[in-house]
Parts: sequence; C-alpha cells; structure tokens
Amino acid sequence: MSATTITAQTATTAAKRSFRRRYSVARGNTLQATGIFAGSTMLAGASALHTNAFSTVLMLAGFLTVYLNCHAIAHYLAGRLVGLRFRGYGVRGTDHPEVYPPGIRQLMQAAPFYVTLSTKDSREQAGRWAKAIYYAAGETSTAVCSITFAAVAAAANIPGSQTLLIGIIVFNAISTVVTTRNPTGDYGKALRALRS
Repeated sequence: MSATTITAQTATTAAKRSFRRRYSVARGNTLQATGIFAGSTMLAGASALHTNAFSTVLMLAGFLTVYLNCHAIAHYLAGRLVGLRFRGYGVRGTDHPEVYPPGIRQLMQAAPFYVTLSTKDSREQAGRWAKAIYYAAGETSTAVCSITFAAVAAAANIPGSQTLLIGIIVFNAISTVVTTRNPTGDYGKALRALRS
C-alpha cells in the first residue's frame, strides 16, 4: 500500500493532508526511475558482497528504495497508455493510515510516497477499462516489484532474504485484500470503475 492517485472520491481525504513536495511530471518520473535503478544497484551490490551484516543492510536499503519508487510511476505509465493526462506528482505519507496497526501506521504516514496528479478532465473522459487499468497499476507494480526484488535477493542467498521474501508475500496478500475492500484503495477504485 503505497502512493495513490488523487480522484474526486479521495479529494476530501487528500485535502486534509498537504504535500511535502510537488514535482513536475518530468522531474517526478526522473526521481522515481533513478530510485528504482539505485535500489536495483544496491541489490546487485548486496548479491556480490556476501558479507552478512552489510549485505543485509544494503539489500534492505535497496528494497525500501524500490518500494517507495515503483507505485506512482506505474499509475503514470498506465494512465498515459490509456490516455490520461497529468499535472505532476506530490509526495506525502500514505493515504490510508487507518488500515495499519499502531507503530506501522506512524511509519507509513511518515514515509515519502509519490502521488500522481491526473487531470480531472482526462479522468472524466476515460472509459471504465481505462480507469480500472490506471487505478490498478500502482498496487500491481508494488506487488510485482517488491516480490521480484525479494525473490532475486533470496536466489542470491543474501542473509535475511528468505525472511524478506516470506514477509513481503504475506504483506502483499494482505495489501491486495485491503486495497480491494477499501473503497479508496487502488483495487477498490478499479473495481468501482469497472462497475460504472
């Protein structure tokens, strides 16, 4: 459960929390792509080092970097593919703090998640399949990228990677259910778009 998109349904919630930063589309895409590359490079470094403590720290830093940068850019790429237009990106904590238990809730509120800022006109003009693809892209990217990262780390036998892989599979299973059942979750919005 990472960054989300701003929609009419979440406008009330979004208005309560301001962005820590705002970026143009070009700068936001560059920062996120760089983050994904940097996280992948850290994974490669952790795989090559095979020292217990440092490899584990490098793997976890790489994982966090990829996790924070793969969600909103997927919304953007899928949105552009289906014809949406964007004003830029915002950065803030999670849009769904209520779904996390205490402790994790505060961490997710403090984490710097990117948020796509699609234009209202382009969302209104988009068909239901286009909206569903757009909304589902972020959560799908988060699951695919985080599980793939952990699986590659486990295949490289980085210390702690098996625990990361099991933990992230469980986390993504729970995340999928929560974002489907929550009306403001990415999969919940995608299903609602398909039903419209």
